[in-house]
Amino acid sequence: MRVPFAPLLHLMAAAVNNNNNNNPPTTTTTSTMNRLATLRPFTPPKDDGTPRTTSLEGRTEDMNKLFQDGAPLSKAELQDILHSIQNVCPSSTDSTSTVVDLKKLESTLSDVAHISHKDWTVTEANSKILGDILLPDGMTSPVARQLLERILKDGNWDAAATHAKTHHDNNLPWAVLVTGVNGIRKTTSIYQDWWPKLLQEALVPPSTADKDDETTKKRKSTEEFPMEQLPAGSNSFFRQLDHMIATLCNEDFKALYVLTEKELDNKTTEPPPELVKKYSDLKAAIFSRYRTLSELLGAKLLQEAQALQSNCMMETSGRDVAMFHYVDHFFDASNYHKLALHFTINNLAQAQESVDKRMISEIQAGIQALTDKDDFHIIYANAGGPYGSEVLPGVQTASDAVWNDIVLKNKEVGQDWYKATIAITAHPTEPWTAQAVRPDGSLGTAFTFSNKNKQ
Repeated sequence: MRVPFAPLLHLMAAAVNNNNNNNPPTTTTTSTMNRLATLRPFTPPKDDGTPRTTSLEGRTEDMNKLFQDGAPLSKAELQDILHSIQNVCPSSTDSTSTVVDLKKLESTLSDVAHISHKDWTVTEANSKILGDILLPDGMTSPVARQLLERILKDGNWDAAATHAKTHHDNNLPWAVLVTGVNGIRKTTSIYQDWWPKLLQEALVPPSTADKDDETTKKRKSTEEFPMEQLPAGSNSFFRQLDHMIATLCNEDFKALYVLTEKELDNKTTEPPPELVKKYSDLKAAIFSRYRTLSELLGAKLLQEAQALQSNCMMETSGRDVAMFHYVDHFFDASNYHKLALHFTINNLAQAQESVDKRMISEIQAGIQALTDKDDFHIIYANAGGPYGSEVLPGVQTASDAVWNDIVLKNKEVGQDWYKATIAITAHPTEPWTAQAVRPDGSLGTAFTFSNKNKQ
């Protein structure tokens, strides 16, 4: 028996414009003109009369039962994934490009996509198999660039690779785990111009810094890092679970928006809370059922990023230490500096308000994507994880407890990690600020966000 998806990762909040370097990469589809025709045109989901295709509750119940039973992906689920790949893969590129072997993909997913992702050794091995099928010509091929468009674009893949070429010859790159409750501008913080200054104030060296071994000798005191060597949104690849799920399972998200629109009485008004709840329940079922599939791709992407020596960022609520073990598995301390960031907020109500607005905006964007008849718009409509504001108090309590009682005390994880705590001060009418929290509890310089509406 398996339990439904628990938010080990809470993903990036609502996407924002990127008119300057202060904000995360833009979540738009401005590259439309550069896309090649896909293997499959936009096609509405079929209604076969079963609960899975006729109602939000029916599809949620079907997916949750299959997940809880640990069942291999059903024929319908496999078809949805294959359609999702066909929806975005180019129908033709050039004579030297290798097409995705859909039959082999179906067979592989049938064998491994239902296995728990938490055995990272198994996940790593299976990720290599999946990677060889999905990305036969590597990350730079037209197939990879179009298939992974949002993952690479919003994840800042190219800029991270460029930065690595010029800054990591004699310096270790960074593996960064961003923790804290959602809706408090964690992601926005790392894209602000002032971020390196704040991070330098907040950075605490590993507890093993005084050991005399080769790995420890590669580490530096916090004062030794030049600003341009510190990890930031502008120089790192951000591996985001919600981007991967939206890409690999865009057919399921299409069905999510179709079924939500079906129950929305008046499309000119905001969806009522009860509909938002049903929407988020089905979205949670999608995250649960396809978590392993997304983690397989995520592991492959991290392997490719490490080959380039790119800085890598990952995000989690921090409710438990699972993602710390994840980073420890995939990143060797002799090749990467590991950094844990923990964000706190003074007023959780402000985070709850922003999360509620994000969920409603996402529903509206998804319904608009159906009108546009564009599968890439479906992918870009997804703005984060499936949970609403009602869960945030519990997430905050658990996240802060893990950070204060386990990570900072080096009880189970974090012994060879750099650490930094950032305090967000939120206000309903005034600009939000961020400050470093020093080891003695005092606060550093207050840095003001450039746009108070960003997440």
